[in-house]
Amino acid sequence: MYNVLGFCPKKLSLYKIALTHNSVHYRYNKNITKINNERLEFLGDSILGFLVAEKLYLKFPYQNEGFLTEMRSKIVGRNKLNAIGKKMGLMNLLKYDMKLSTNHSITDTLSGNALEAIVGAIYLDKGYQFTKDFINKKIFENYIDFETLIHEELSYKAKLIKWAQKEKRKIEYLVLSIEIENKKNVFNIQILLDGEMIVEGRNHSKKLAEELASQKYCNANNI
Repeated sequence: MYNVLGFCPKKLSLYKIALTHNSVHYRYNKNITKINNERLEFLGDSILGFLVAEKLYLKFPYQNEGFLTEMRSKIVGRNKLNAIGKKMGLMNLLKYDMKLSTNHSITDTLSGNALEAIVGAIYLDKGYQFTKDFINKKIFENYIDFETLIHEELSYKAKLIKWAQKEKRKIEYLVLSIEIENKKNVFNIQILLDGEMIVEGRNHSKKLAEELASQKYCNANNI
């Protein structure tokens, strides 16, 4: 783990949880047997989003809100986080049901989710300043080229949100239902535009279902 993260954790159990997918479970103690990285992923997602926003605010002091929002979306989007997680080697540490290996719609998101969970674990283990330094040195310096990023295309979800903001339209992403297929959750996502349903997406990953639904609408409406 040191070779991947570059430091020695204090609370190793946090990182074991962060590297445990919900297809398997980490035994934390005798009373709690089913723990995975979803809660840490939730925490890490928020922390990462904040630190990226802070970084962009300081790096681009003369850019407007739209530019900063778009750049943040490019950095914390699924594709970018998945790519960073894979390059860091998180897939070599992640524990998950190997039966998922043939389902690329799931495995393509594992590394990005694990990265967010790792950020959550670092925050709980080392605190805010250490987490900030880790993201600056490990992620920004190694995997983020801001000049290149400026010219990259947004994810479809980010592109749709940006379009809605520009057009002063209200857009919402709602979980229509969660079904069980082969003992795994399948999310049915509905996108509302000004309160009216415009498109749906379906996937084992909630975030990917949102992306697929956004792609459908963007492609159909030349956004």
